[in-house]
Amino acid sequence: MKALIISDIHANVYTLEAIRKAEPDCDVIYCAGDLVDYGPFPGEVIEWVHKHRAICVRGNHDDIIIDVYRNGNRGLDVAEDQIKWAHHNARLLGEAEISFLESIPEYRTFEMDGYSYTMQHLYENYLTIDSLPKYDAFWAERNGGTVEAAGDRRIIFGHTHRRCVHYLSDTSLWLNPGSVSYRRPDDPSKEAHYFTITDGQIAMKSLVYDRTPLLEATRKLQLREDEMKVAYVFFG
Repeated sequence: MKALIISDIHANVYTLEAIRKAEPDCDVIYCAGDLVDYGPFPGEVIEWVHKHRAICVRGNHDDIIIDVYRNGNRGLDVAEDQIKWAHHNARLLGEAEISFLESIPEYRTFEMDGYSYTMQHLYENYLTIDSLPKYDAFWAERNGGTVEAAGDRRIIFGHTHRRCVHYLSDTSLWLNPGSVSYRRPDDPSKEAHYFTITDGQIAMKSLVYDRTPLLEATRKLQLREDEMKVAYVFFG
């Protein structure tokens, strides 16, 4: 079994197409949240997720778009000089796409190649699980209140845009595939970051892809300067 593990897409369908072309033999796709916001192609990303039957959890930016759509008149209740990515994305989406985002669960549990997994977008804001007791408590809350018979356990997070594998014991680890779209400010790379897990073996992957369509699409928009700056840095 080969699984593709992605996260923090942020309305960037071009990175998804590039990764899928680089990993054509993956059997299943898991996404740790943030499908939309901070990118120009939210509808195309949702369509891609449907097409490839990606198994997702809902991220905080997915919730932001839902809130803007439901409670902010689809992103229209804002002055033209104050438009953010969230307003832009909400204006492009319709009821079907918003309902789909709402239907995505906060977390999922599953088995793969003898390992037990829990996937959730974030732990606590930008905090991480740094001790086994915290890990056990998180695991128990999402897996029926017990850890005794869990065996080899793995938690998948997103949110931080930092790719890592963190061991709390030989059989208890959490991992973060990083973002397929955006790096952290102290990481100058503009590559897509993701994982593959093949028969239980985790591989950290980076991929250079053509960001030109993202930059061209961004240049056509009228967004707040601070919102534009983020996209120019990473799509440029």
